[in-house]
Amino acid sequence: MRHAIPDRPGRNAWLEVDLGALCRNAERLRAIVEPARLLPMIKADAYGLGAVAVAEALRAVDPYGYGVATVNEGASLRAAGFTERIVVFSPSSPADPSTLIEEGLQPVVMSLASLRRFSSAARAAGAALPVHLELDTGIGRAGLPWEEAEHWSAEVATVLREGDVSLESTFSHFHSADVNQAATREQLSRFETAIEALRAAGVEPGVLHMANSAAALADASYHLDLVRPGLYLFGGGRELAGGGLPPSEPVVRVRARVLEVRDVQAGTTVSYGATFVTRAPSRMATLGIGYADGLPHGASNRGGALIDGERVPIRGAVCMDITVVDVTGVDDVDAGAVATLLGREGEAEITLAELAEADGTIEYQVLTGFGRGLPRVNVNSESAEMESLAHAE
Repeated sequence: MRHAIPDRPGRNAWLEVDLGALCRNAERLRAIVEPARLLPMIKADAYGLGAVAVAEALRAVDPYGYGVATVNEGASLRAAGFTERIVVFSPSSPADPSTLIEEGLQPVVMSLASLRRFSSAARAAGAALPVHLELDTGIGRAGLPWEEAEHWSAEVATVLREGDVSLESTFSHFHSADVNQAATREQLSRFETAIEALRAAGVEPGVLHMANSAAALADASYHLDLVRPGLYLFGGGRELAGGGLPPSEPVVRVRARVLEVRDVQAGTTVSYGATFVTRAPSRMATLGIGYADGLPHGASNRGGALIDGERVPIRGAVCMDITVVDVTGVDDVDAGAVATLLGREGEAEITLAELAEADGTIEYQVLTGFGRGLPRVNVNSESAEMESLAHAE
C-alpha cells in the first residue's frame, strides 16, 4: 500500500475520499427508499469532505436537491455552478435575507415570524420564494409546535394566499431513529396530525419528509416523499443497516507518514503524561498526525493504525501534530512508510464507529473534525487515480 501513495512534499498526513464509494452508497440508499427521492445533506462542507466535489458526484443519483446549513454554504455551491435546488436548513435569523433570495436559495421557516419575514423580503425583491416549513414533533430545538397546528395553520394559510412565498415542503426531524423506534413512530404520528390540520386550513403541505439515514434504513413508513441522508452516504452508520440491508462502503481514509522509527528499552515512557511505559524492548514509529489534524485525543492508548494491513496500537497520548504507534514485530517499517488512521487497508479496517467509541463521541464529530490542514484527495477506487479536492490552508 505504501508504494501506491504519491509523494506529497511537505505533507505528513492527508485525507482520501473515494467518490465512487460515495455514489454507490447513494445508489444503495436510493434503491431502498424508492419512490421517495434523496435530499443529500452536504452541510459542513459535506461533512468535511468537500461540498463541491461531493455535490458533483451525487448528481449521478438525480437528487431532489442539496441540503446545507447556511446561506454562505449555498452561495458557494452557486458560485461553483450548481443550479439545482439548495435548501438552507439553519434557523433563519432576523438578518437581511436578500443574499438568500439573490442566490436562488430556498429557506427553512420554523416560526410564523420567519414566514412573515421571508414573505415581506420576497415581496420587496419582486420574487416568488419557495420555502420549507419545519414542524417540531419532539426534537425541541426549532419549528412550529405540532400540538398547536390548529392555531397556526390559519396564519400560514393567510401568508401563503398573499402569493409572495410558496410552500415547497413540510418536514420535521426524528430525534432517536437509531435507538428508539417507539419514539420515532410517535413523532411520525404527531407529524401526520399536524399535516391534517394544515390541509384542513386549506394549505397544501407540499413534499413531506422526516427521515435521516437512520430512519431511512429502519422502516419504509418513515420514507414519505424524501429522505435526507448524511452519515450513510459518507461511510458511517453501518450498524444501522440491519435486517439484510446493505451497509455503507467506507468513503474516507486518513493517512500519515512514518517520520521516525526508534528502538527503545523496557521502562521507556511514551508521550505527554508518560501514560504508557514499555514492558519490554520495543520498536516505536512516530506518525505525522495529531489532534490538530482531527485525530481524536481519546484514541490515546486506545486507538490504533494500520501499516501494510497490520494493526498497530497507539502508545501514549496523541499529540498536537504527532502520534506514536508500536510496530514491534512488524517487518520493514521505516521512515516514509504510510499508516492508515481511519479506513480500510487490505482486509483490515479502522471504522468511524471505532474512532468515535475511543473518543467517547459520535461518528459525525469524528468525520467533521478532521482539520482543513489535511489535504483532501479523491481516490477513485476503480482506477486508483488521485486528484486534489481541496488544498490545505
